[in-house]
Amino acid sequence: MKKKQIKEIEESLKGQRSSKNRDSIISVLMKENVPVSVENIFLQAKEKNNKISLSTVYRIIDKLSELGVVREASRQDDKALYELAQHGHHHYIICTRCKKMAILDSCPITELEQKISDETGFYITGHKYEIYGECQECHKRA
Repeated sequence: MKKKQIKEIEESLKGQRSSKNRDSIISVLMKENVPVSVENIFLQAKEKNNKISLSTVYRIIDKLSELGVVREASRQDDKALYELAQHGHHHYIICTRCKKMAILDSCPITELEQKISDETGFYITGHKYEIYGECQECHKRA
């Protein structure tokens, strides 16, 4: 993660009490390249801090979401997947079989967003865009 992104996280957390649990969760999210479930965050954080509980992870994720540090990036099997908000604007392609995710480098919606805003008068504050398919490994096995 870039120094700028770390500074953004620190700025968002200014005035908040630091905790080992919160730092463990942020550390997990910093090393992930794709969004992860709370359960996955919990399992990884527990490796470093065996006293952390699943309910604590949920509570901290909620607080980090309120502060704009973390965002829900996607959903799989009715579970929210989270990432650091500082990872920037991007979208995903998701394998419908193994659930592997890859980041899409470009956003095809930016121009469409402006057109929709002009037509409807809405001030658009964001969007989510996901493409589904089969990764190469799953497609070969089919």
